Amino acid sequence: MVGLSIRCRASGGGLARRLATAMVLALLPGVAWGEAADATMPHQIVLFGARWCAPCMAELGHLPDLVRAAAPDRLVLAWIDRPIPIRGELAGQVDTMDAVEARRLADRELGEGFGLPAAIAMGPAGRACRPLRGSIAATDLAAWRRNCLASR
Repeated sequence: MVGLSIRCRASGGGLARRLATAMVLALLPGVAWGEAADATMPHQIVLFGARWCAPCMAELGHLPDLVRAAAPDRLVLAWIDRPIPIRGELAGQVDTMDAVEARRLADRELGEGFGLPAAIAMGPAGRACRPLRGSIAATDLAAWRRNCLASR
């Protein structure tokens, strides 16, 4: 059994539980999007970074814009050294992932020796699109998200 802990701050917990379930499925080998996947469920945009990564920290300054560009999908900050605290006004809109799990997911989706920053979009069943490597602006995120999700 794969363990996963995402600090979920979504009100009510229903969405948070579904997102956590999707992350667990993402870590299981051979899990792919099914025809029956709930198309109305938000996807996750996982932003990989670290505190020692200057471009990663600069991206955090644009987090409100990134949240708007990702909507209706959820942003998940997957910092591989230690989680980043989320500012008050974004607390219900952004999730954080434990550093160990972030590193495990980064190794799996980005490959061993990956570079930062990077991002992946994950569907309801946990299947990720081709990673976006490097810093991302809100305008780039919206276009990448559209192309990624349309290619499914």
